[in-house]
Amino acid sequence: TAVPARLWGGRSHCAGRLELLFAGTWGSVCAEGWDPAAARVLCRQLGCGRPRFVPVPCGPKAASAPPAVLRRVLCTGQELALEHCDLQPGQPSSCPTER
Repeated sequence: TAVPARLWGGRSHCAGRLELLFAGTWGSVCAEGWDPAAARVLCRQLGCGRPRFVPVPCGPKAASAPPAVLRRVLCTGQELALEHCDLQPGQPSSCPTER
């Protein structure tokens, strides 16, 4: 099943905070395992070339975003799109919350 992805709030469709569409709702990604391999897959999926910056997935920007939709992401970096990675829905225990 395709997992629509977008980078939101940046100056182009190749910059910003990662959001995925899960169960009809856009949500932020604050997941264990988000690393350069996962960023390569996302950039390939969006047609953005090679990633230049891999944001900290559980940083303050993720905390102020819509609710997290992924608890864990495992990609080898060779996948054509994020739906081919191991995606585990849910809020990670390490994800910060707004106070």
